[in-house]
Amino acid sequence: MPLGPGDRIFTDSGGRAEIQIGRTYIRMEGGTDISIVEVTPWNVSIGVAQGAVHVHNYGLLPEQALHVNTPSGSATLNSPGELRVDVYADQPAALFTEYSNGAFLTGAGGFSSDLPAGNALELVGSNPVTPEWMQPADPEPFDSWSRERDQQIARSISYRYVSSDIGGAYELDANGDWMPNSPYGAVWFPRVDRDWAPYRNGHWVNHAPWGSVWVEDEPWGYAPFHYGRWVVFNGRWGWVPGPVEAHPVWSPALVVFAGGAGGGVSAWFPLGPGEPYRPWYPCSPRYVDQVNITNLRPAPGIRIQASYAGFNFRAAVFANRSSGFSAMRQEDFAAGRRVRESNVVINRTVINNITIIERPVVEVDRRVIVTRAPARPVPVAAVRPAFINEHGLNVSARVGFRSAPPPVRPAPEVRTLPGHRMVAPPAGVRTTAPNSAAGAPGRPGQVDTPNPHTTVHSMPAPQQPTEVTPGGRPAVNGGGNPNQGAPNQGPHPGSARPPELTAKPAPRPEAEPAPRPTPKAEGEQPGRPVAPAPRPETAPAPRPAPNPPARATEPKPGPNQKPADKPQDKNNKDKPKKDHPDDKN
Repeated sequence: MPLGPGDRIFTDSGGRAEIQIGRTYIRMEGGTDISIVEVTPWNVSIGVAQGAVHVHNYGLLPEQALHVNTPSGSATLNSPGELRVDVYADQPAALFTEYSNGAFLTGAGGFSSDLPAGNALELVGSNPVTPEWMQPADPEPFDSWSRERDQQIARSISYRYVSSDIGGAYELDANGDWMPNSPYGAVWFPRVDRDWAPYRNGHWVNHAPWGSVWVEDEPWGYAPFHYGRWVVFNGRWGWVPGPVEAHPVWSPALVVFAGGAGGGVSAWFPLGPGEPYRPWYPCSPRYVDQVNITNLRPAPGIRIQASYAGFNFRAAVFANRSSGFSAMRQEDFAAGRRVRESNVVINRTVINNITIIERPVVEVDRRVIVTRAPARPVPVAAVRPAFINEHGLNVSARVGFRSAPPPVRPAPEVRTLPGHRMVAPPAGVRTTAPNSAAGAPGRPGQVDTPNPHTTVHSMPAPQQPTEVTPGGRPAVNGGGNPNQGAPNQGPHPGSARPPELTAKPAPRPEAEPAPRPTPKAEGEQPGRPVAPAPRPETAPAPRPAPNPPARATEPKPGPNQKPADKPQDKNNKDKPKKDHPDDKN
């Protein structure tokens, strides 16, 4: 299921889910409420309102940072690493446990602190925020499940042939077979019925700013329907991914829409190897080049264009127009009904005379949109939760939300978390025993029996051209922002680690799996973009741990103790987020 900024996911008791954003995997325990706040080439921000998440980041784009926001504070990762975040909505408090390369925590009122690997820090309240060092808890079934997912990714055969930035590619292993040496390069063949065809076993949704977005019914249906091309080879449908070394560009559906199939009918068919893709949503010429070149693999008889911005799409020859043709009534298309149940059979003579159109003809009527009723009402408030971001400001995943200083609230009473031991309490703060009964779970959202999980993936927006915007922010493919700030990773003055933390670091659930395949850096070629090199998988140089903060009301730290504001954040932080594709990734 594709997701984008503004979307919100909740896992009920006994449920689990995984969200993939590029090479970042976010695992959710039961009773967890997550919002996607922002996805751009500079920031990936998620908000955790309650519950437990395990974040494993295998790599980011150059100059990109990952932020995990909570109602009490935010954690920033600038390199590959693992982090667990537990949000106790009834405390209110958030517990950050770092497993690998370290993180940087920020809060309201100028609070900031390094979180070295093997440590856990609790933030209580919001403004003011009270920090206290905690002994990391022992691994739980949720941590073991997350580790099993990591091992599955590390063992994946598909990443030999697919870029590791393509979401859900590891799910292809158990649902199809690879042919490494076809005329088109590596081809993946799904195990499906003989009458199966691409883009016929799912439905269309309307999602801004792309418009029509395809959602496949098969659990493996994310990667093959938003990247690459489809081909009929030896009588079977096969998926041809783009080059492994290129950073892939996502699209809502790699299809061609057709007209002339009859009044009130929407029709389409999948693109074949080497065939150009024409976006039906507003985007830049740079994006048109990127979305084509990064999804096309050179092969005999296939010519990769230097540029597709001025390409005559109407004159192109499309191989799949007969074998992969699908159609349905326009009102069924707009309502999001399943294609297999609403398919309209079109005469082959009509198919041979169809015309290529720029975009689907559809008028969305919200009164007829088909939605699935929930099993029962979701036990969370419908109002959008608010979070503290990396600048100590209040943010929300609601489109158009403007960041603002969080309101000052009375400092809550600091209580010892169930199943945890305080290592260094803040000076002058009274602590009390938890009110929970004996044997209560030690973390929010903890469940005893793992249930089958759900996997959802993020959908990045089309990228903008290389020109610098008025706010000084470079475009998506402009090569990174030399003026972009990053959380301070240097030592803090007087940073002695508490002896208890040195004695018992945060335990890992299981042995570390082999690292995922890292895409090779792409050399510069005429007409082709240079793929951004992934960040190294090795840990940065060790840094001393800070002393436990005395209390949240101490003087603000120096300028080197919190992330530096980017120029665009200083100038435009109060402007609403845009829905235009060129402003997202």
